[in-house]
Amino acid sequence: MASIIRFEHISKSFSGVRALDDVSFDIETAQVHALVGENGAGKSTLMNILSGLLTQDAGSIIYKGAETKIGTPAAARKHGIATVFQELKNCDNLTVAENIFLGREYKNGIRPDWRGMNEKAQEILDSYGIDVDVRASLHSLSVAQKQIIEIAKAIDLNADVLILDEPTSALTVNETKHLFENIRRLKEQSVTIIFISHRLDEIFEIADVISVLRSGQYLGTHKAADVSANDIIRMIAGKDLMTQYASVADRDFISPKKVLEVSSLSRTSLVRDVSFSLFEGEILGFYGLQGSGRTELMETIFGTQKKTAGSIRVFDHDIQKSTSRKSIRGGLSMLMEERKTNGLFFNMSVNENIAIIHEGKISWHGVLNKRSMKRMASAYISQLSIRCSDQRQPVGKLSGGNQQKVALSRCLSTEPSILILDEPTRGVDVGAKAEIYEILRRLRKENHISMIVVSSELPEVIMLSDRVLVMHNGCITGELQGDEINEKSILQYAFNETGSNTHEEVSYESDKERARY
Repeated sequence: MASIIRFEHISKSFSGVRALDDVSFDIETAQVHALVGENGAGKSTLMNILSGLLTQDAGSIIYKGAETKIGTPAAARKHGIATVFQELKNCDNLTVAENIFLGREYKNGIRPDWRGMNEKAQEILDSYGIDVDVRASLHSLSVAQKQIIEIAKAIDLNADVLILDEPTSALTVNETKHLFENIRRLKEQSVTIIFISHRLDEIFEIADVISVLRSGQYLGTHKAADVSANDIIRMIAGKDLMTQYASVADRDFISPKKVLEVSSLSRTSLVRDVSFSLFEGEILGFYGLQGSGRTELMETIFGTQKKTAGSIRVFDHDIQKSTSRKSIRGGLSMLMEERKTNGLFFNMSVNENIAIIHEGKISWHGVLNKRSMKRMASAYISQLSIRCSDQRQPVGKLSGGNQQKVALSRCLSTEPSILILDEPTRGVDVGAKAEIYEILRRLRKENHISMIVVSSELPEVIMLSDRVLVMHNGCITGELQGDEINEKSILQYAFNETGSNTHEEVSYESDKERARY
């Protein structure tokens, strides 16, 4: 079968870190081509290049037999390449029909043809078995319904290539089944589907071939019928661990005293019946693929989101209605996953970002005491070696590593006994990672802080953790310690290939009950 796309020696770097390294492989016409790899393997970077969001540093794309430069998303659509992103890019203030025809509206003279667009949109949705009122405002729909609308919109573009990035992450079992039926229909119409997913059961159900990426490098393409789930896990895991850093894990610092006990904790269907304990001086690692519920669990424990069932005990005190303010007063602090959206104020100074949480200590009747603010920030700038030209420098002007240190400084300024770190080294370079690991080592040794480390990077979880809990679909599927903590075992639990999860069979009572995973 002829190739519709050939990637030739594609490379891409961000701030000196290579995301794609000389990637070359073919995608054939009218196939479902799955792209797999752990978080950060380069899958999304490669697809962003194909969809025109990024430009490669080196290499070329051969599309329909000719070298093609795809500089913008509009150019990709013109070439017949449509993408449905995991992070939805729709307009909540518009109707379903307006979203489907955004940028290509029907006109009746100079006026929009609302009736024509509504009728056509309803026809599109009906043809794919999507039961949604096209006149409804998009903000009234669930995440799953919004994702289905994006898929329907991409399908209606008459694309020759359709990129689906984690398309089932917000869908119920029945919606996923229906999506797969539509994918098979599109394949029969000679549409090529590039399918990105962490769910191996879905990949083996829908894909013809599977390509594996690891650490920005292409490892090979295999017919789905010729490999097993364990084969794919082995390829994804690889052998190249982060050996350049000494392990932070050291069980000598752990006492038998429980500092945090979570029992049967649930948050709708995002977190389901989770129980675990954290011990004094322990670094407890949490791993799971995108949509596994790791961040949702930490948000619930810290109190930024409400639990729907279960209990949380901190130092033998039951937390009935947890809020982030109560958590901080109780000795918890949390480094948020996304520093850009809910971690830092990028237009504010280093001083202000570190001290802002201590309003009572740095202000009097609403007037900031800049001397107190500077004194508080100075201690952490020195302790964490934050490199800035001046304490008044806006955080947005710092490197990623120094931004992360500022966010960590704010957490430490509350003098926590328990520190939750969600993606502690996301978006930082190798040197900054080493510095952050050293900081965690020092905090554990000198301050006896107990830590929960959530990370998408397998080597990081393996190196940092005394014990590892693995999540899949909102549940804990495995607990590992000692020699059990290795890439293969962790990935088996992350993909739920061990058969150990009794919660895996989920019964949805209605289509309104949906998960983001």
